[in-house]
Amino acid sequence: MQELKQKYYNATKTFQQIGISDQAYIYEVTDLETDHIYYEVFERRYNRRFDCISFPTDKAFGKWAWCISRGADHKSALKAALLKFELLRVQEAAA
Repeated sequence: MQELKQKYYNATKTFQQIGISDQAYIYEVTDLETDHIYYEVFERRYNRRFDCISFPTDKAFGKWAWCISRGADHKSALKAALLKFELLRVQEAAA
């Protein structure tokens, strides 16, 4: 099974994995044009068809993926993202 990359680039954004569990991922996203930093937290979803973990598409956000930003206050965004990541980790582990 193929896991998600720890770091990758997409257009003007850099995605750096900062957390992983059996239930969730968290990535720090940096927009290279604006230097804006935000976080994406999402459930770990296995794709049987391709034998890999799926990165969320736009349709997943708000359902099983979340984008967390606080404008220029990326430390506050990180705190909120880590809280969401931990919540997903604990919820799924208890299920």
